[in-house]
Amino acid sequence: MKSRLSSQLVLSAFALLASSTLASAGGWQTDTQGTSNWHVTPPIGQCNVSRARNRAIRAGIYRSEIVYRDENVLTFRGLTINGDRKEITFGNESSCPELESRDIP
Repeated sequence: MKSRLSSQLVLSAFALLASSTLASAGGWQTDTQGTSNWHVTPPIGQCNVSRARNRAIRAGIYRSEIVYRDENVLTFRGLTINGDRKEITFGNESSCPELESRDIP
């Protein structure tokens, strides 16, 4: 009985250590105000989708959605403030460079 309890204690300590290590890599993260946010760090050298979406907003494209993604580019389609449809393409690099922007008929 005693060895069984100690083995359960060791397993629970290991599980707690593993979960705290995984939480630091990404997932649910809390701030000091008690708010939780989902955060996953993109692979090194790739563009984060949320960063590209923010760049699209700064370029004047709102309500954007990703329409194409591969190892080289991310393409978003959305609306301008005037209601025109527009498409913007970013390079899949860490700085998310803008490659092309075009109006959609």
